[in-house]
Amino acid sequence: MKTLDRYLLREVLGYLVSALLAVVLLFLGGAVYEVLAPLVAKGAEAWVVLQYLAYRVPEALARGLPVAYLFALLLFLSRLAEDSELKALLALGVSRGRVLLPFLALGGGLALLAFLLGEGWAPESLKRGQDLLRKTVLQKPRALLAPGSSFLDAEGRVVYVGQVGAQGELGEIRLLSPAEVVLAQRGRLEGGVLRVEEGLRITYEGSRPRTVARFQRGEVALSELSYEPWTNPAQGMSLEALRKEIARLRGMGLKASLEATTYYRRFAEPAASLFFALFGVGLAFFLPGSRSLGLVGVGVLTFFYYATWSVGRVLGEQGVVPPALAAWGPNLLYGGLGLFLFLWRRR
Repeated sequence: MKTLDRYLLREVLGYLVSALLAVVLLFLGGAVYEVLAPLVAKGAEAWVVLQYLAYRVPEALARGLPVAYLFALLLFLSRLAEDSELKALLALGVSRGRVLLPFLALGGGLALLAFLLGEGWAPESLKRGQDLLRKTVLQKPRALLAPGSSFLDAEGRVVYVGQVGAQGELGEIRLLSPAEVVLAQRGRLEGGVLRVEEGLRITYEGSRPRTVARFQRGEVALSELSYEPWTNPAQGMSLEALRKEIARLRGMGLKASLEATTYYRRFAEPAASLFFALFGVGLAFFLPGSRSLGLVGVGVLTFFYYATWSVGRVLGEQGVVPPALAAWGPNLLYGGLGLFLFLWRRR
């Protein structure tokens, strides 16, 4: 490795560590807001919160590595441009391609690392985090339930809870489905089972009641009870399983937009680091004189990528744009612009 390569990589890695820490904290902050804040407000233990955040770290690393690399690269190269170091390199006969090479190599390594994290460690860690939440709220339902809460039981019936006591006791319980209605005065969640007392069960044939029966005690099996927000079910599939699911859906005449977009994104998101290397170097050589983007400019360009990434995901999953374009579009945008700036001999 040349002295120039060591210098460039050492400096950008310092920026990368700081940027990655900030991005991971932002992702974890989103988890706190979406999932943990309601649990904490209702008395969830701090140790459970810390455990859940730890389980979310691998996912945050996998998703955050490319974005952190973009931020670090723009900030570092902007500083090189401001200090006229890029001019000095060109004056010494160092080509733009030679400057780009170590950043491409680092981008490739980060892309591989993000892919391995996203396909290996992150899914298993996420599953453990969801299991932890499910176990927590089943053992301590008051951490999840509030008066007016509703969820589904194992048979797909809607379970409505009208009252929640300080010790986890439930009241005014309703089980609703097209075929029956179950009313219970009291109940309690115990190990994934809702135990109800003093109730009335009414079955229907069409819109007319068929049978009415009272009961003293009953049990309702729950398939899942969690405060985890809706997640794309395709995210939990392996690449092979996802390919088969896409083929199955398309064989039925369906577009499979959500599954196909998820599949392409599994490759496009980690690969973004390579496109960012080209964009960052091209932009740095294009900047006039000794101008610097500054922290605000770097932040805006990083946020713009995240915005296009989010919009592309939604449009792809809804079938508005082709899944491949939705997944690779932001990368192609930054890579194409970077190539244009890189070939523009302004400096």
